[in-house]
Amino acid sequence: HLVGMLTTIKGLPTGYNKDLQEDKEAVFGAEDTVGGCLAVVRSVVGGLTLDRARAAAAASGLLLATDVADYLVGRGVPFRRAHEIVGALVRQLIAEKRDFESLSLADWRAASDLFEADVVARVTPAVSVAAKRTPQSTAPDAVAARLAEVRAWLDGLGRLC
Repeated sequence: HLVGMLTTIKGLPTGYNKDLQEDKEAVFGAEDTVGGCLAVVRSVVGGLTLDRARAAAAASGLLLATDVADYLVGRGVPFRRAHEIVGALVRQLIAEKRDFESLSLADWRAASDLFEADVVARVTPAVSVAAKRTPQSTAPDAVAARLAEVRAWLDGLGRLC
């Protein structure tokens, strides 16, 4: 609908606005689409339940490979080299049907002598989420701020209706 509307506006000669009668279809079509999407979202979200144990289990495994590379970068390793080290470690773990949680300090050190005892505590889903610092990230403070912003927006909509 947006592309149709922009095409209509782009094609208007200066001073001739009769073609703007064609904009109504795009505007009302977009409104119908958004209304339908919101109804579907409400239906899906309204029926969701969170199984925290299952979600936590799904966040484990090898999903934290980038965090392991970031750990090495924090120790002064160039990212390209950190990526190579972690890639080799991940390939080994896949072949052995293991994940990061199963590694001992000796296993970590076999991959790189830059891994220290703190790697075990630093490579967890909770630490990974909290380490993200941008406003749109998964950090609990960023999520809380965004939720507050959305709730304020929704409250504003309630006053309009």
